[in-house]
Amino acid sequence: MKKQDWKFMQVFGDKASSDNVSDEDIISAVQFERTGRFLGLGDRAGRLIVFEVPQTKKKDKAEYQYLTELQSHTREFDFLKSTDIEEKINQVQWLRGQGKNMYVLTTNDKTVKLWKISEKNVTKVIKPSGKDLAMPKLQVVESGLIPSVRKVFPNLHNYHINSLTASNNEEFVLTSDDLKVYLWSVEQPSKAFVAVDLKPENLDELSEVITSSTFHPTLDNQFLYTTSKGIIKLCDMRKSGICDNTAITMAEPEDPAKKNFFTEIVTSISDACFSRNGKYIFSRDFLTVKVWDIAMANKPVATVQVFEPLKSKLCDLYENECIFDKFSIASTLDSNSFITGNFNSTFHVVDRMGECNQQYELNFNKKTIVRQIPPKYFENLGSSYDFNRKVQKLSMCQTQNLVAVACLNCLYFYTA
Repeated sequence: MKKQDWKFMQVFGDKASSDNVSDEDIISAVQFERTGRFLGLGDRAGRLIVFEVPQTKKKDKAEYQYLTELQSHTREFDFLKSTDIEEKINQVQWLRGQGKNMYVLTTNDKTVKLWKISEKNVTKVIKPSGKDLAMPKLQVVESGLIPSVRKVFPNLHNYHINSLTASNNEEFVLTSDDLKVYLWSVEQPSKAFVAVDLKPENLDELSEVITSSTFHPTLDNQFLYTTSKGIIKLCDMRKSGICDNTAITMAEPEDPAKKNFFTEIVTSISDACFSRNGKYIFSRDFLTVKVWDIAMANKPVATVQVFEPLKSKLCDLYENECIFDKFSIASTLDSNSFITGNFNSTFHVVDRMGECNQQYELNFNKKTIVRQIPPKYFENLGSSYDFNRKVQKLSMCQTQNLVAVACLNCLYFYTA
């Protein structure tokens, strides 16, 4: 497998603002638009911020620029459960644009919205000078982007929405919470179809919850969902509309000799994705990434330790609750590697077999800082190791080797 060298491209944010970051400015979702021209960013204040790369004929890669922003969600109160519904955006999902209109889906814990961002021109009537009879003319004074909500999906989720993805043909949207996976029609979201329902008759018997879900990159009838027990379910809606019992199960048998107090927490899958060619599944739990071949569901092709020194810090991570942090994962364009985040302002690019694990350190000096992490690597993580600077959200561009990586309130771009 050819090794890819990733290089720093640009950063939004600076050291001063990241040292004194307020909670509402922390980035909670990142997603490239299908062509890579736009990037949407959601934060804990419920804002959707859009960046654009200028269309130039130069061979040099142009940098992204701020384009516009909108208030997607606001804090609400659930009177039935007497709880606050946070404005934090959990996921952003682009749909194909039409003309000069952009379409983007956003969700907080309860509500999915479809936004249309359109270009509007402000015109002014220019009266002709002189005494001659002449028609007044319209002149464009300024042009701007106007956001409008096209659709608000009904609040069917009883628990927090953890995933939002669109099918390849963009006719359907998949959302999931702790117990259910819903399938929606983009055109008629007033009704939703329950694709998976894990809710037992007695909630006391509940032993696992859904942690993520995503559509297959090319097949609109297939999707996967993951659970807190480290299980992946590969579902095919051609077999059955309700996929609880027909799904292919991918799970590694538990080794009783290795079980400890933290096992159940660290084996919970935080995110999973298909490789770009659709042949593999990359699933991320707290310490490892498992690589599955879809044609061989009985065991993973590889189990990759993301950063082994974290094992010695599980007690500290449990006390500061960082052990419950969830990290995103994405496939590279060639499907031979995956990219996932870590603590201490770092992220990892690892080949599919786990033989080459490169750790990249984010920085404001606009340098590419990278080191090789060998198998069974160990280092003593001292007081300088920062568990607060975590890279939880990232997105891979679908048209070029470009990844956007978020850490606190800063957004970094790397290219290969």
